[in-house]
Amino acid sequence: MVTFWTCLGNLSIFCAVIVQVSGINRTFYIGIQEENWNYAPSGHNLIIGKPIAVDEYASVFLQRGPRRIGSVYKKAIYKQYTDASYSQEIPKPTWLGYLGPILRAEVNDIIIVHLKNFASRRYSMHPHGVFYAKDSEGALYPDGTSDTLKKDDGVPPGGNYTYIWTVKPDYAPQKGDANCLTWAYHSHVSASQDISSGLIGALLTCKKGTLHTSDHNQNQRADVDQELVLMFSVVDENSSWYLKENIQAFCSDPYGVDPAREDFQESNMMHAINGYMYGNLPGTEFCQNHTVALHLFGMGNEIDIHSVYFHGHTLLDRGHRVDVLSLFSATFATAEMVPATIGTWLLNCQVNDHLKAGMQALFKVSSCKDEMNSTVHLSGKIRKYFIAAEKIRWDYAPSGMDKLTNESLTKPGSVSEMFFGMSGGRLGGKYWKVVYREYTDKSFTLKRKLTSAEAHLGILGPILRAEVGDTLQVMFMNKADRIYSIQPHGLHYDKPFEGVFYQDGYQVQPGERFTYRWQLREGPSESDPPCISYLYFSSSDPVRDTNSGLIGPLLVCKKDALDSNGAQTV
Repeated sequence: MVTFWTCLGNLSIFCAVIVQVSGINRTFYIGIQEENWNYAPSGHNLIIGKPIAVDEYASVFLQRGPRRIGSVYKKAIYKQYTDASYSQEIPKPTWLGYLGPILRAEVNDIIIVHLKNFASRRYSMHPHGVFYAKDSEGALYPDGTSDTLKKDDGVPPGGNYTYIWTVKPDYAPQKGDANCLTWAYHSHVSASQDISSGLIGALLTCKKGTLHTSDHNQNQRADVDQELVLMFSVVDENSSWYLKENIQAFCSDPYGVDPAREDFQESNMMHAINGYMYGNLPGTEFCQNHTVALHLFGMGNEIDIHSVYFHGHTLLDRGHRVDVLSLFSATFATAEMVPATIGTWLLNCQVNDHLKAGMQALFKVSSCKDEMNSTVHLSGKIRKYFIAAEKIRWDYAPSGMDKLTNESLTKPGSVSEMFFGMSGGRLGGKYWKVVYREYTDKSFTLKRKLTSAEAHLGILGPILRAEVGDTLQVMFMNKADRIYSIQPHGLHYDKPFEGVFYQDGYQVQPGERFTYRWQLREGPSESDPPCISYLYFSSSDPVRDTNSGLIGPLLVCKKDALDSNGAQTV
């Protein structure tokens, strides 16, 4: 802090104190390199343990062939170096994938980026979430500037440029924000093609005192135990600058490839987390009961709508308790997680198409040597439910009438006739479904009757409710004709009670029973209402199971929010 005294004439009573709070310069040496990137280096779908060649879904994107590129693509990647010689690369966490290095700075800091372009075409660096002058914007568009103010727009092959960005107070995290906010940087000569080619990374702007002061070059966090940065993106390799090179290098019949064919373009839509698919993201290991800062962002186009689900764990997102974070293109999320249960857990996008297409990863929670006390004593109730999965014939409109127009749903020429008519081999409005239904006891002979307040539930299963400290004990009877399960959102459980099959999960065969035990350790936050909504569903095959009807509501509540009958009172 520097103090200046300024006086008006000889009248000291008019002296003013001007305080200037300064940060530090944080210098980064970044090089752009071209290399081949493998979206699934193991050659397997690691979620289910199948080789790519025999996996119905993974082979669409990852199997190389005469007119298919496969899992390896040439990309341009940001890399960090120790100094201006660009001779020694600074290693980054393996889970960053092809993302560039994490750039971190505190309020009032100046970020100085020396960019060297080792690639074969013009690229740049454009930041989100910081202040920059026109000569450090790193974006090419007709902005009315010229000469020296255009040099930042694109660095030619073999060239270099220095960008200067400032974390001004009105750009930095505010009082109610997390200690570090999530942003990104990327090349912006032609943003869509540059990003599809691989040039993107994370930029974190932090409150004062968040970063270690011992080594400014490392810029590591001092406020959390671990950190994870994830980009969810359907990477469009069809838009990459290197598409033609990739066709020539990896298709065994490159001259037979028609880049305009829909099936070829689909095979190049890589549903990736940091550039990895089908569980191939490496190095995501956390210590039990240690705080993890989560920095997530989405990039892409109109199909990049993501529901990011951390199985078996809950998060704090802007003060609210959640277990799913919603992302779409160019959105940035910051959350905090304290992993509580040991095991290997699934991390995925819950959008059905993205789930099938490989937007899945695994993270491991282990007991560490310096682990904090992990014993959790629950003082609440044990709430018992008896739930069965059973087949029914479901009618989507039992009255047969459009209640808005009071006309038949099968009236010729009506919009509804398209869905409820049965001509031309159509099914009409009745479908076989599988649903969750509640019974009174473990004999599963007498169904619990719905109250008038529950009549609206329709095809949904019964409402499960619990307060913080409670244990839900759910006896599940599979009365259907295939394997099903129950997996809850928002609760904690040991691996045998997860209800999803990957690596070490468990499923319930037809005619079998299984008792799940789930714990409500972390309920609604201070900022949340008395009860917050989650759901439970069958996850043996989450896409088919939920579309078949196996889904129900789950309410988790603060202490004393439920009465003796389990109904919400506040």
